[in-house]
Amino acid sequence: MKRRRKIILPAVTVFLLVAAGLFIFVEIRIKSVRDELSVLEANSVASAALTAGLEKSLADYQLNYDDIVSFTYDSQGNIKSLSTDIITLNTLGSEIGTNTDEYINEIGVYEISIPFTSLFGMQLFSGMGPDVSFYITMRGLTSTNFENRFEAAGVNQTRHQIFLKVTIKTNVIFRGEVRIVEYESEICIAESIIVGVTPSTFANF
Repeated sequence: MKRRRKIILPAVTVFLLVAAGLFIFVEIRIKSVRDELSVLEANSVASAALTAGLEKSLADYQLNYDDIVSFTYDSQGNIKSLSTDIITLNTLGSEIGTNTDEYINEIGVYEISIPFTSLFGMQLFSGMGPDVSFYITMRGLTSTNFENRFEAAGVNQTRHQIFLKVTIKTNVIFRGEVRIVEYESEICIAESIIVGVTPSTFANF
């Protein structure tokens, strides 16, 4: 009886150690895969949110190039200066940021699932087995800025473009941990070809 106990106790200890090691390994793999998938999903959500926020804001404002850009001319009729209505642009940028954040925040809890065998990188059994699911919460913080660009577009012609530059910082929350995923994009929201002498002055008002 004592000999059997001497055999059983080491066997149980080894089993527990192996089980604990396997549990820790699985937890590490899940965390690694979760972090990678969270970044991909956060970027995907941010891209979709920006598209939705941009479409809604532009539909509400219905701005044209002439609504935000004005010119002054010299006595010969040449363009002397160009100015953009920065107040209107900032209002539009703020609206786009608000709509984008609302889209992200409305998602609430987001589920990510992956087959259990995919955690171990086994190509032969990849995609097989039960799914391992985890849930993350996303919160968005969007900032916007505008940039004017000029480039030659032909003989005595200049292309003027106004770009919206967007930075979305998505807070990915999982079990009390917070990870910030940053997504950046830029969109041309207004464009025109200026015919004549290139303006010597540019200003924001």
